[in-house]
Amino acid sequence: AFLIICVSACSSLSSKNIESATLVITHGTLIDGTGAEPLSDGLVAIQENQILAVGRSQEFKIPEDIYVIDAAGGTILPGIINSHSHKDSGAATRRIMFLLDGVTSVCDMMISIQMMADLDEEGIQDGPAARGFKSGPMITAPGGYPGVIFGLYNSYELQGVAEAEQAVNDLSERGADYIKVALEPGIFGDPWPVLSVEEVTAIVQAAHEHDLLVRAHVNNAALDIALEGGVDVIEHVAMPSFSYQDLEPFFDEAGAFQIPDRYQEQLLQMIDQGTILVPTLDVIIHDSYLEGGMEPPEIAVAEAILTVVGFYHSAGGTFALGNDYGNSGVEPGMPLDEMEFLLLAGLSPMEVLVASTQNAAFVCGQGDELGTLEGGKLADLVIVDGDPLAEISVMDSILYVIKDGEIVVSPDQESK
Repeated sequence: AFLIICVSACSSLSSKNIESATLVITHGTLIDGTGAEPLSDGLVAIQENQILAVGRSQEFKIPEDIYVIDAAGGTILPGIINSHSHKDSGAATRRIMFLLDGVTSVCDMMISIQMMADLDEEGIQDGPAARGFKSGPMITAPGGYPGVIFGLYNSYELQGVAEAEQAVNDLSERGADYIKVALEPGIFGDPWPVLSVEEVTAIVQAAHEHDLLVRAHVNNAALDIALEGGVDVIEHVAMPSFSYQDLEPFFDEAGAFQIPDRYQEQLLQMIDQGTILVPTLDVIIHDSYLEGGMEPPEIAVAEAILTVVGFYHSAGGTFALGNDYGNSGVEPGMPLDEMEFLLLAGLSPMEVLVASTQNAAFVCGQGDELGTLEGGKLADLVIVDGDPLAEISVMDSILYVIKDGEIVVSPDQESK
């Protein structure tokens, strides 16, 4: 009898204090974004706009008169972050096209200096918007990509190490959350100038002094410059070519793509250097592959790309999710196609969710405040109806969206 009384008393005394909570979520499977095993009957306590505590419901005594969301067996996750997007600077776009679908942050990868401040707008009259982070214009060589296609206002041209340092300092002062460099030596047979290794190295060093990551748009022909320069993140899959005619010699008799030796070495070097890959498969492969609408040569190229991403994964590479929204054929909202492509490449559902939360927050310079459900982080969460570890499509079945501790979407209100 004494033992039973003691256990009961000790349990009561050990309940974690969440008296200051302003919102509590209970009774859901909790996936915290770190890759840890899910918690059954999970609880998240929120105080104003921050996460106060995370754990199992039985560990806490919920205060009276606190607003409680019963997740009813759904899954509680960090808000999804699209770490590579475009045409998302307006707060209305970020609210209607992203936040209401469970994407609580978008990371713009090319915007003019004049428009950088638009991504700081937190909402519109109808309510809050997804958080917006930005690189500003891409740093590039004079006459290089992206200005040669998208206009000079999207380029920050420089020449020499001194100008490289000045460019980073300038963009940092203007509020850049990360730095993007363009290493695109040309397409359609048209050669374009690119930054030198020395310039990229100087950009990386200056960015790191400002605690900013350097993210590189890279064509395969310039991948060595990115690697030697020490960039932190590679955007897109730097294939030797996206042409079936060029890749055909690398398919074996069974039709399997054999990654060229030199490219394998580069991929392994990326892993050794801790380089994160944002493959943007949705824009490279297109959803017609998922829907079965491709011709055989296109299918072969798509599977070659997936083979490369699968190799990077199996060799220990790290991924962050971004789908390059803003390009034709890439849908706004929950990046479900990108998630499905990553699964096809060999990532597990948990790895896809980590890429979509913790890793995406990190490459966008927000790892200290977003991306995981941990005490002290900003309260951006979603609750989905089902188990995304069993079926990733339930990520499109949003029950609740919470941003900054505020309920934005719930089952009893209009989603849009």
